[in-house]
Amino acid sequence: MSIKFRKEASKFLDKASFEDVTRIGNKINQLLISIEEEKTIPFTELNIKKMRGNWEGFYRIRIGKIRIVFTADIDSTEVVVYTIGVRGDVYK
Repeated sequence: MSIKFRKEASKFLDKASFEDVTRIGNKINQLLISIEEEKTIPFTELNIKKMRGNWEGFYRIRIGKIRIVFTADIDSTEVVVYTIGVRGDVYK
């Protein structure tokens, strides 16, 4: 199982508060565990949705006002976090 953070996601984590980073880390850990053990994406448990339009093929996790945009390859159990940001700004 591997997780990769793109530059934009890392920048957000560097600037975010400790509480936000902890919440984001917990959600990502839950996602990784679910993909690794069950080989599925836990849509309802983690409030994950498939994205449409320009973001086709990506997923998003909602944590309050924060959004995490990622892709997941279940076969190779790899998750790539493309961006993390506040609702509205993250989709631009």
